[in-house]
Amino acid sequence: MLLDVPGIVRVDPMLLPFLQAADGDAEAALANLLTTQARPVVQAILRRDSRPDGADLEAEILLLLLERLRRLRRDPGGEGIRDFRGYVAVVTYNVVSRQSRRRGSERTGVPEKDGDPLLRLADPAPDAALVFERRTYLSRLWQEIRQLPPRQAAALILNLRDGQGGNAAALLPLTGIATLREMAGAVGLPPEKLAEIWHLLPLEDSALAGLLGVTRQQVINLRKSARERLARRMRGY
Repeated sequence: MLLDVPGIVRVDPMLLPFLQAADGDAEAALANLLTTQARPVVQAILRRDSRPDGADLEAEILLLLLERLRRLRRDPGGEGIRDFRGYVAVVTYNVVSRQSRRRGSERTGVPEKDGDPLLRLADPAPDAALVFERRTYLSRLWQEIRQLPPRQAAALILNLRDGQGGNAAALLPLTGIATLREMAGAVGLPPEKLAEIWHLLPLEDSALAGLLGVTRQQVINLRKSARERLARRMRGY
């Protein structure tokens, strides 16, 4: 259940003790939130991936979450967090993915390229007007994606890549446009299944074919149809 609280945009109820705490109690509420709600999610993901640098990554992730929550408290009328545990999972997977790419760059000597600033959680917020423009477009795009047949949506979303080849679908929960549960509904998967494969995104066409029970060529055709429909619906927006 999401709450619409005056001055707070669509927020997960578990955040309210921190957001509505008196100034003297806010840091204690924040520490409790990170310890009891965020850390178990982070540790479960890092254990599953058997990360040797898990302690360092956990500290980095919790710092990002701490900064994001403090920013939300300072500006409760800004972007809310609709599904806190889902948001924590997305941040964790993004940090792990970024660290893996960084290690790959160090091994090959090829510098890592910067991606879209909206996908880089540790960066300062970009220009407010630009953020609003991108988020408005993304919100409209998501509404159109939800109208697609589930297999078309799955072929599109589960293969969506950012400029570095990473999981661009993560932008939806990170910006509060859609929760993981809503995304699962759009692609026709149980939420538990989407959570299970989230760290594998974007999926290659052969993996998508196995997931959807179709051929690789059918996956390509489904995605092509989805892109063509979205292009028509979004034309001129």
